[in-house]
Amino acid sequence: MPYTLTRKANHTIEISADLQPDAVEQERAGIVRTIRSKARVPGFRPGKAPAAAIQARFADEIREELQDHLTGLLWREVFDGEDDLDPITNPQISTLEFADDGAFRLVAELEVRPRYELPELDGIELPEHSLEVSDAEIEEELGKLQEEHAMWEPAEGESAADGMLVEADLYGEVEGSDDDPYAEEGAQFIIGSDSVPEEISEALQDAKVGDTRKASKALPDDLEDADKAGKDVNYRIEVKDLKQKVLPEVDDELATTVGLENLEELRERIREMLVQRKRSDRRNAWRRFLLDTLADGVNKDELPPSLVQSTVREQLDRYAYTVAMQGVDVDLDSMDWQQLAAKAEPAARQEVLDTLVLEQLAASWDVQVPEPEVDAYIATEAARTGVPPSEHKANLATEGRLDQIRHAARIAATVDEMIRRTGGEVD
Repeated sequence: MPYTLTRKANHTIEISADLQPDAVEQERAGIVRTIRSKARVPGFRPGKAPAAAIQARFADEIREELQDHLTGLLWREVFDGEDDLDPITNPQISTLEFADDGAFRLVAELEVRPRYELPELDGIELPEHSLEVSDAEIEEELGKLQEEHAMWEPAEGESAADGMLVEADLYGEVEGSDDDPYAEEGAQFIIGSDSVPEEISEALQDAKVGDTRKASKALPDDLEDADKAGKDVNYRIEVKDLKQKVLPEVDDELATTVGLENLEELRERIREMLVQRKRSDRRNAWRRFLLDTLADGVNKDELPPSLVQSTVREQLDRYAYTVAMQGVDVDLDSMDWQQLAAKAEPAARQEVLDTLVLEQLAASWDVQVPEPEVDAYIATEAARTGVPPSEHKANLATEGRLDQIRHAARIAATVDEMIRRTGGEVD
């Protein structure tokens, strides 16, 4: 079937086909013959009814079958004849009609995978990324471990200061509001922490057990409750207890709290962890550098819209899932998802471009990932969630996501190959 391809913006292809009446009639006659051989028409033996009777009795069926038949012929012509056409979406038909003279016309659009002119990797020099771990970095991690295992002990006779834990009864009232005052017994504040309003931290400075302090904080002007927006909340804070943080000593005993024999083993384990972290950071930095270098001339505004839209949806789904898992008190139904989608789009475009470039490289290099390596990839993913690898793989199979994981493993392998070809070390 004769057709015309027109390349449009955002890697969209328009397909238009026109089939002349005599060619359409030839295809129609074949369909009529097929129906005639099977149809039962009153007054005629099977297969003996005149073509005119068949066409009159089965007009709608013939038209529908002819339409499907001609459309199928077109798709076969296009997809078998255009070697460089790699569809991303199914054709979206805008015109499908038979003219008064019997001619057939079809117009459709589909998105196709871009093919980029990528520079050669030869000559690209990777930036230096040291894997050396300093003593200062180890001490910093030991400090974090101290914080994790710190104890809160009564601060008898002390006055409240930054870093102390204040237990208090808290009462709050919005100026001019008819609502009942807010009350919370046993509220806890770590003075000076990011989670405590600055006004409350300042009010609690130098407080002692039994003191009552007052604080005032202005509510945001864009508060959903317009009656309270921009108004002050006046707090009364009755101090019930003060505690101070006591850090454990950096010694063998600290090492035993994390299941190790002694401090020397703990330091070595921290060093290994930091080296592994630096390896991961280096790989991510090299990946970003190489992809930016390869796609330097690509316009991110010229990407297949369906891929951008689906990636935005995936990002918003991940955001909603994260919010739900963290137990954040947010009404997802009331959120401005259109605004969130607009904010997510730049990152989604970058993700789409990265994937397209890596898929092109994977095809060019014929990157293959054996099933045992896919299983290793699944095991790594399972470790992040604390689910046994076999159970995680079974869940992926049930959800129909194994092919998705195989694709992700192939993309990861392509990143490794890209780094190798530029002289980088891959673990």
